[in-house]
Amino acid sequence: MDRNLSGEAAAAAALAHLLTDHPELGSLIWTVGETPGVLTGHQITETGHGEIVDTCAEVMGGHVARTSNHRNVGGQGIAQLVAFYDDVPVKVWVSYPLPNNTLNAAELRRVFTGRHLGTVADLEGGDEK
Repeated sequence: MDRNLSGEAAAAAALAHLLTDHPELGSLIWTVGETPGVLTGHQITETGHGEIVDTCAEVMGGHVARTSNHRNVGGQGIAQLVAFYDDVPVKVWVSYPLPNNTLNAAELRRVFTGRHLGTVADLEGGDEK
């Protein structure tokens, strides 16, 4: 990277270098200028566990932090990384759904098939939160 660049120009140059060398990171939404001099990437997914943040950590270094928020049904997980690439600060985060503890129709059918009225079905997991 050109060492004479600073601020948004440095972040934009780092992004161009990053995506040239690692096109698999192009599925993140990248932003330059949201925070001056910082390159920011994010993604909101419907599957997975934020694995692309692990890929970013392999490229940039750093440690991925994962947090979760459990609501009544299901919840959201967030994978986050703060690192440097080409001497530019980078923040990356991905939000993904956590598996919920509800049963779908096929699972309910399996639990109750062949049971007599009044018998107790043994459900896995219980009331764990």
